[in-house]
Amino acid sequence: MLRVSHDLAGKVRKHLQEIDTGESSGQDGFDWFACNDDEGKRAFLHRFAAAGAALRCRAVKGSTAGEIVALDIALRRNDPDWFEHLPERISRRIKHKIYYGHFLCHVMHQDYVLEPGESAEAVEHEMLELLAARGARYPAEHNLGHLYEAGTEILDHYRDLDPCNCLNPGIGKSTKKRHWKAEEV
Repeated sequence: MLRVSHDLAGKVRKHLQEIDTGESSGQDGFDWFACNDDEGKRAFLHRFAAAGAALRCRAVKGSTAGEIVALDIALRRNDPDWFEHLPERISRRIKHKIYYGHFLCHVMHQDYVLEPGESAEAVEHEMLELLAARGARYPAEHNLGHLYEAGTEILDHYRDLDPCNCLNPGIGKSTKKRHWKAEEV
């Protein structure tokens, strides 16, 4: 689903028509349609269904579905390869893949329902290594929290904002000590 401003709608429609016929890409076309205002509002609500699909799948499947890995990533600008190509050692551990995102800015949400007994933490760490090798950034839009390791430039920013390290100690897997120093990350 592409949602664009009214001012861009004509240009996007023209581009999609060219792609649909294969004129601009040299590839086979694809199916698409433009929504009227009411259809667009209703279709846009599907983002909530997509965002909860992995959790719902796990709830419905019960013990036949495993843990969930939910990734929020930003691909490199103008990266033509939107989908990952998982090695067999990871792919065989995944029961269901769910993709959605903000395609025109290359922010992707990739949710995976794992096979029962697989460790979400272990699979996620392997996937993050693959993403880093591709030049992707994570998390893309939901901040680091205490799950992801922050880079030097963002830790410097946090130190400038909060020199006493009392507002959110430990963010980006940094130190939880008060009055952090550059070497304490």
